[in-house]
Amino acid sequence: MLTHLLYTDLIGKLRRVSLMINGDPDILSGIQAIVDGSSLMGFLEVENSDLLVRPVTSRPLTTGFLQGKHYISGLFTRGEERYVKDPRFIAERLTEYLRQEDLEARVGVEIEFYIAKSVNLNLGATKQCLEVELFSAVDFPQSSLWYVKTYNSSEALHSDRLLETLLSELEKNGFFFNKTHRENGPRGQIEVSTIADTPVEIGDFVQVFKYIARVIGEKEGFKPIFLAKPFPDDYGSGLHIHVSLWRGASNIFAEGGELSGEALYFIGGLLEHARSLAAFTNPTINSYRRLVEGFEAPVYVSWGVGNRTTAVRVPLQNKARIEYRPPDPTANPYLAISAVILAGLDGIRRKIDPGPPVSVNLFENPSGCGSCSKLPASLEEAVEALESDHEYLKPVFPSELVESYVELKKKEAKVYRTYTTPIDYLFYADI
Repeated sequence: MLTHLLYTDLIGKLRRVSLMINGDPDILSGIQAIVDGSSLMGFLEVENSDLLVRPVTSRPLTTGFLQGKHYISGLFTRGEERYVKDPRFIAERLTEYLRQEDLEARVGVEIEFYIAKSVNLNLGATKQCLEVELFSAVDFPQSSLWYVKTYNSSEALHSDRLLETLLSELEKNGFFFNKTHRENGPRGQIEVSTIADTPVEIGDFVQVFKYIARVIGEKEGFKPIFLAKPFPDDYGSGLHIHVSLWRGASNIFAEGGELSGEALYFIGGLLEHARSLAAFTNPTINSYRRLVEGFEAPVYVSWGVGNRTTAVRVPLQNKARIEYRPPDPTANPYLAISAVILAGLDGIRRKIDPGPPVSVNLFENPSGCGSCSKLPASLEEAVEALESDHEYLKPVFPSELVESYVELKKKEAKVYRTYTTPIDYLFYADI
């Protein structure tokens, strides 16, 4: 039987090693593969680089679009010892940390993405081009975005069948969604919302969702795009994170139909650490092309009730959970979700006052935020913020992971700066 072991690296890329398994071994102890940790960015040095990949759940993923069974797996150093930089292990450690505090986190995400026919790249030294072929024959200039609103559109599209296939495959494997609809991006933007679950399970959902979408796309002739900002003149894609904290059967965020003091302190922690959180929730250079004014993405470190222009939103009809809106689909979900919850817990521990909620439209009236700060404008800013503000992560994130992550992201930004793009010629060639 062909068996695929799926694990996640530090930047959030899902990786796969495939084995031919004979007989019927115990899944959790009888199957493993050695991988080269020095070939995985931010992990090990070449002189001591062996890591073991081993299933951490006995539930196989099966899909008619690939042969064999797939198992969500973890990274081990030797024996039963987990590798401390394994992102999924961080979410597992968070769950244990919460359990010791007699708490449980229930998390949901809204994952936004585009569905295109194809994406073709040419990145040669003397020829660079990007061509995205859409299912819709109509392209939209930026000036028409105010009018061409596809939110909740009922218009039939070719991508509908592909989305139905994707969601059906996910449900067969125990990954359930709560709602799906068209988003504002007229070039084929979709949103899928999960049901509430543990941080580990939601991290698994995001990784499996993207993996199966790409597998089906390869077979069926479409391309899912999970970039934060795929098109310069269209809406970006988010990965909004919803959190509630429970002690037994009680939601500690709820108090008589209103937000509890602990919920307010949790919000205070999110605002306090929003700039350093961005290194995990918005981890790519492309992420910061989304966090700009004019495209319904948060820019200001702020909170509100029912206000979609703030970074933190409390749903008007459900004041028992908190939505953090800056994250995007390029985030490593295990690290991003864990960091968001730890920031909120730090707010509870330190009783950080979030201040009054913002009730105005910050897209139209930025001054309504008063003296609140802005989210980072670049990956470099976010990484710099993380370097100076990471104490709140220490209960779960080992220092070596944070150090490796910072080094990796600095290197990424440095390499990116060396590339010349067509925009350079458009702006500067005639000077």
